[in-house]
Amino acid sequence: MTMDKTKWEWRRIEEVCDKASSNIVLNKIEDNVGDYPLYGASGYVKSVDFFHMEQPYVGIVKDGAGVGRVGVYPAKSSLVGTMQYIIPKKGCMLQYLSYGLQSLHLDKHVSGATIPHIYFKNYGKDTIPFPPLSDQQAIVAELDKLNEVIALKRKQLVDLDSLAQSLFYEMFGDPVVNERGWKTYELKTLFKVTSSKRILQSEWQKEGIPFYKVADIVSIINEENVLPATFIRETDYNTLKDQGYVPICGDLLITTRGTLGQCYIINENDKFYFQDGMITWLSQKCKDLILPIYLKSLFGTRIFLDSLLHTANMSTVAYLSISQLANKTIPLPPLPLQQSFAAKIAKIEAEKQRVKASLKDLETLLASRMQYWFDN
Repeated sequence: MTMDKTKWEWRRIEEVCDKASSNIVLNKIEDNVGDYPLYGASGYVKSVDFFHMEQPYVGIVKDGAGVGRVGVYPAKSSLVGTMQYIIPKKGCMLQYLSYGLQSLHLDKHVSGATIPHIYFKNYGKDTIPFPPLSDQQAIVAELDKLNEVIALKRKQLVDLDSLAQSLFYEMFGDPVVNERGWKTYELKTLFKVTSSKRILQSEWQKEGIPFYKVADIVSIINEENVLPATFIRETDYNTLKDQGYVPICGDLLITTRGTLGQCYIINENDKFYFQDGMITWLSQKCKDLILPIYLKSLFGTRIFLDSLLHTANMSTVAYLSISQLANKTIPLPPLPLQQSFAAKIAKIEAEKQRVKASLKDLETLLASRMQYWFDN
């Protein structure tokens, strides 16, 4: 079907939908249990014995983390108070309105330094094209299909991660119970457990060698884009490297404050420095006993991470000291078995990279089609 975009009207968001607010505060409904789903910024929260919306609707995160995120929610459900109900008016498809709102990148309206928020009175003035219902249906069908394929690719990645975890348990057993009877070692026997050299805030730069914080390292581990806010001089980095204060290929960095136990294996081409006290550096001492991928995979198991949490200092923010990590005991299977595991993990990682490349292409195509339909 051919659509003539030149004949479409453009309307303000406030003209094509109504808004409604939620007053639901989670700590006031802790004991409420029922059959109707309640959603928050991160998705499903719990089921309660009431609902706000009789029909499906659009929800927008209006306060806090994820502000501006748009989603479609089912009939007979509710949103927490940090979210906004958006109900399409006659002639506007629910899914079309959702895509139109996503195209506006609502986070551009964010205000508030401590708790970011957006207001309908601001983004309600934004405009989107308003074609006939038949054109809306065609656009939604195209974009829905792309999103379905993207969702399948993302599920493939989750399944591959699950396969890697299953492979670990299959080959090595429970790393805490150690029912296979593997010999155990304290990490300080296998690695030099230390941190980076302290970099004073007065030494931070606006350009140079990236100086990563915990959140940056977590982003690298998750293969997300990292936009470092701070840097150090390249001359300072080279001096640190000459003095042996820079990790080398095969060393591991482990997050030890807030988000505990996330592991990153240093690659040959890495060139960055990292904040002390938040990230612990494991420099290999016994390469003939342990492979980095084995330790990274060990830390990636839920049961071992739980054992770390029991070890950690649990105050306001979970914290694992260098000495606590150094004294942590781990089971260590024979090197040939680790090498067999590493070879299998390499194949899984290669497949993940193939899926990620395909996913990136699909996301680029989706962004292009969204721009085509919703931009002037």
